[in-house]
Amino acid sequence: MVDTVDGALGPGGMGEWCADVERAGGAVVLSVGELPEALDWAHLIGSGVARGGFVACPV
Repeated sequence: MVDTVDGALGPGGMGEWCADVERAGGAVVLSVGELPEALDWAHLIGSGVARGGFVACPV
């Protein structure tokens, strides 16, 4: 799990992440072969480099 809050790239805490997902109603989950040095969301989502999508939180 990667936390990108405030533009920083680093490991995230599972409890905090789960709370954020619950508040938002779900999460965008991406799978990549290798974590890039800097996240370029447009490239990851639009180029076919990553697989994934929105995963809704169960009600």
